[in-house]
Parts: sequence; structure tokens; C-alpha cells
Amino acid sequence: MKKILISLCMCVFASSVQAQFIKQGSIIGGGSFDFHTEKVKDSNSKGSSFNLIPFAGYLVMDNLVVGANLEYGSSNAESGSPSNITIKSNSVMFGPLIRYYMDQGLFVHGQYNFGSSKDTYNFGTGETTDKYSKSQIRVGVGYAARITDTVLFEPIIGYYSHTEKDKSTDNKSTTSGIFIMGGFTIILKTVQ
Repeated sequence: MKKILISLCMCVFASSVQAQFIKQGSIIGGGSFDFHTEKVKDSNSKGSSFNLIPFAGYLVMDNLVVGANLEYGSSNAESGSPSNITIKSNSVMFGPLIRYYMDQGLFVHGQYNFGSSKDTYNFGTGETTDKYSKSQIRVGVGYAARITDTVLFEPIIGYYSHTEKDKSTDNKSTTSGIFIMGGFTIILKTVQ
């Protein structure tokens, strides 16, 4: 699946025309927000989480954005009886991003983030904390739907790989899969 998605991104990029969707010298900013709750069927386990992902970028040439993003995440989970464990997690990641827009509004997107997280486990009788270092790569394709001349709605679908390393034990785990996200982009400075 990863190879198919990367091939699709390359085909979209290669077939783009050289029209100016956003001009060189423009500055853009925006981000996406995610919130969800969950409950495990036939149990008292439940949780909630949210992620906030703002970004800013500069068009180094027509349609080509180079920038950075910040990803903040927070989650809470409760296992319910009989174990009554509460888990709170906070994470912050930062990294570069690159995006190329085509005239039709399609774009290819890539980003790499690194950072850390802290998970706190409360057992009712005591509390423990684990710290992790994290890294993540996302590659995808999206569509920029113009709402106004300076505001875009941008859904993206793609592939991600997320690695987490426990700082105390050096145990590492990697997860990967498909992501879907959406957000808004504002063209803060346009060049005429």
C-alpha cells in the first residue's frame, strides 16, 4: 500500500502543469484539529483525545511551499472496574513540511516530525510516568478547495509511519497506516 501511495503522489506531481495556483513569495498559515472519543464495547473503558496541528510556510517558487508544523496531542483513558487505571498522555512534535500545489487544486504533501510525550498511569494506589521520544513521517495527496481568494479547505489522504521509543528502556515500536485529515489554509501575504 505504501508503494502504491508514493507512486500516486509522484504521478500527480509529474503530471502537474506549470500554472500558478499560489505565487512565489506568498506566506501561508493554517492547520487542522482532531477530536474523538471512544468507548470499548461491553466494558467500562473509555477515552478521549485531541490533536492540534498548526503550520506556516513560504512559497520559495510558484506553488512550492516550504515550512514547519507543530503537533500537540492530549489524551485521557480510563479502564474502569475492576482495574480502575487512568492514563493521561501529552505529546509535542515539531518538524519541516513541503507541499506542491497544482493548478487544479491538487497537491502533494510531505512532513517529518520529531518530539516527545509523557504518559502518566494512575492505579488508584500510586502513579507512574513513562517518557517517550517520537518521530513521524507523513506523505499524502490533497485537494485545496477555495472558499475565498485567501482561504482554502484542504482534505488530505496519505501514508504515515510513527516511531516511539521509551526513554528508560530503549524499547522501540513503530506503527504505520493510512491517515485522513482536513484543515484550513489562509494565504497571509499574497504577491500580485
